[in-house]
Amino acid sequence: MNFESLLSEMFSKVIFQLYKEYDYICYLYKIKLTKPMITIEDLSSEWGSWNPTFKTIRLSRKLITDYPWHVVIQVLKHEMAHQIVTQLYQSDSGHDQLFQQACETIAVLPKFRKAKLNLDDLTAKEDFPNLNSEDQVMLRKVEKLLNLAQSANEHEAYLAMQKVQEIYQKYNIENIQKKNNEHYESLFINFNRKVLPSTYQFIFALIQNHFFVNIIYGEMYDYLNQESYKSVEIIGKKSNIKMAEYVFYFLKDKIEKLWLEYQKNGNISVKYKLSFQKGVIEGFHSKLDKQIKKNEQNIKQNVDSEEVNLPMLLKEEQTYLNNYTKKLYPKLSTKSSSSGSVYSDFYSDGKTAGKKIILNKPIAEEKSRVSYLPGKI
Repeated sequence: MNFESLLSEMFSKVIFQLYKEYDYICYLYKIKLTKPMITIEDLSSEWGSWNPTFKTIRLSRKLITDYPWHVVIQVLKHEMAHQIVTQLYQSDSGHDQLFQQACETIAVLPKFRKAKLNLDDLTAKEDFPNLNSEDQVMLRKVEKLLNLAQSANEHEAYLAMQKVQEIYQKYNIENIQKKNNEHYESLFINFNRKVLPSTYQFIFALIQNHFFVNIIYGEMYDYLNQESYKSVEIIGKKSNIKMAEYVFYFLKDKIEKLWLEYQKNGNISVKYKLSFQKGVIEGFHSKLDKQIKKNEQNIKQNVDSEEVNLPMLLKEEQTYLNNYTKKLYPKLSTKSSSSGSVYSDFYSDGKTAGKKIILNKPIAEEKSRVSYLPGKI
């Protein structure tokens, strides 16, 4: 079989996957459309198009080969929005108000609603370049303190980390008080795994509880391997996503290093690894809980308003985030994960180690593992 035949077979499987995605979008947002023909073609000046006469959605071959699957889905949804305008609204308009209404119906992210899309800008893997000045000031303060948190002096490092948590929490609460209508963002992490390790799920549960973000588990299609792999979407405001991303990679690496040290010192069997690492995460979770409660008391004494109901403020902000998340995923369901059986002694040792964890400076090389997509309230 020659190269062109292999390529043709591969794209046939991609088209089959696109039909599955199309059906799921219709199901998710409760819309009834005539299923179109979906093709992948060499398009020189556009990423996709909808032809109402032939009822065809065309997608660019370069889109499939050069961009992550979640970007492909946004372009597919863009063209589906044109189909909605044609079939449900009985209009042949372009990117006007009816098109925007159709985009709202199937939750096309705002920057994917434009007539001309610069996908390189939308999927840039650098840090968010458009953070506002307040975000930048806060993150600079945090970065300086995180440098101190690497100190060999454990007491000095712990005090620096306490200050980081206090600044971060106060900043979020002050923004909530101002009713700052900052755009929400989505960050996607593709793990290239068929099964997500349970330790990752425990880390993401901790992140969702403490870092003002929501976590969505899903799958992303890999056209080269013709497989779907587990992925996670982190939804929240820019600065919160940046912190959540860092905490995930930090803890993922930290629990591995702590296990290796623990195993080496005690010649421990690998069968106890999961118990130990779950204990580490629980110990760090407990440490964060205590520190946040302490921070809330300090913040309450320093915020502008004399009468601040912090629980109510935080609940209101979480409601906004939940409503946005529900808009993206209207059929979203929650599922609690069992901690499973653990070996209590090793779990306890891990928990003790977790209570000693100090967050260090973010690792720059991890940036290449994620990409950002903009969303809006």
